[in-house]
Amino acid sequence: MKSKETKITLSEGTSWFWKFLDWLVVSVAVFRSVELPAIVALKFLQSAPLLVLSVNLTTSLLLIFDILLRFQRPVSTARGTLHGKQARLHYLETYFFWDLIGSLPWGFISNLFLPQGVWSEPISFLCLFRLARVVVFSKDFVRTPSRFFIARRLTVFLLWITLVIHLLACGWIAVDGVTHGLTAGHTYIRALYWSVTTVSTTGFGDITPKTEPQMIYTMLAMILGAGLYATVVANVASLISRSDSARAAFDSKIERLNTLMKYKNMPDSLQKQILGYHEYLWQTGLGHDHDDLLGDLSPGLRRSVGLFLNRHILEQIPMLRGAETPVLHRLISGLTSVVYTPGDTIIHHGEPGSAMYLINRGEVEVVDPKQGVVATLGEGEYFGELALLDPDRPRLADVRAKTFCALSLIDRETFSLVLEQFPDFAAHVRKVAATRIAESDLRAGQV
Repeated sequence: MKSKETKITLSEGTSWFWKFLDWLVVSVAVFRSVELPAIVALKFLQSAPLLVLSVNLTTSLLLIFDILLRFQRPVSTARGTLHGKQARLHYLETYFFWDLIGSLPWGFISNLFLPQGVWSEPISFLCLFRLARVVVFSKDFVRTPSRFFIARRLTVFLLWITLVIHLLACGWIAVDGVTHGLTAGHTYIRALYWSVTTVSTTGFGDITPKTEPQMIYTMLAMILGAGLYATVVANVASLISRSDSARAAFDSKIERLNTLMKYKNMPDSLQKQILGYHEYLWQTGLGHDHDDLLGDLSPGLRRSVGLFLNRHILEQIPMLRGAETPVLHRLISGLTSVVYTPGDTIIHHGEPGSAMYLINRGEVEVVDPKQGVVATLGEGEYFGELALLDPDRPRLADVRAKTFCALSLIDRETFSLVLEQFPDFAAHVRKVAATRIAESDLRAGQV
């Protein structure tokens, strides 16, 4: 089975029909893997052979229908998406054989062509080959981008553990490991109890093998259980540590900060400000090293992410309304993120301006030297744009952080490079600059 290059994914381009079909087929395959061993071991539907055959035929027809449809659907591989003849050849070379063997109605075939009690039951277990498709689906389900990655992985993990425990319980019943004379329900519960204690390596000893086949089966189950138990412990521990890895890194950073502040004998008030600042970064997600994560993306993807995160603010700036996407991409690539604590002065009155600011989170106060607070700006607003339009003009007011503020700034150097690269945009900016400067001069004269 050439599966190393295969990667069948539930991508966004897959239609809802294919997604529904995948879920339906996987559900049917899991159902057959649970139902058949239970029927063979417990024999609780011997009085209704027509019902068993009907279920067998119905589920088999659905799985065979899925095989036929797979010859018509595109396949996503490591080499790209395959269509038509290439997709069909790829399917034939990979999972077709396993799907076909696991989809045939072996119960119906054995009843028609095989003597009962010899091969009729063992041959029915060929339907378990369909679990190969469930394995592939499970891997893709876990790998699909989602904020619930850990929950997805745990769900798949528990599904396979449950299936293994069920199969072992049915096998224990098949080797006569359960006392006769019990109802099917009591028999299964006792077998399930034996299976759980064996797999978990607990082994209380109240249900023990008596015959040689039972001993051989128990030894095999114990070997499987030891490996499965080790896998469970390792995977659960890994998932728990990964689920809180960001918080662990943050706590480690705070511990180092506390050590540094105590060593340097910093005042309590300053220590509280520093810890409050880092707590704000944690709560807002600004301290999770997102830049390092996004740094691995291609330049085009980084620009697209930046445009998604900042376009709603950039489009509110008059001189950027209607700007072409390349202009916004270039500006966004030059954005710098900064965070201010309450009371910090971001802009000082009278100093030369060198950047404009976009407010991502928090509020700032615009403070006139004579009139006091004249405006409060919040998320999605901006200030300091005259520094880009008229570099020689000093700041007209103080701007200070009213709350914790997460800002993005565009410096004059980046803006000047954009004007050089896009002449049409530069002409538009000059018109806007003339209007904005005139308005600023008028307000300054009124004051």
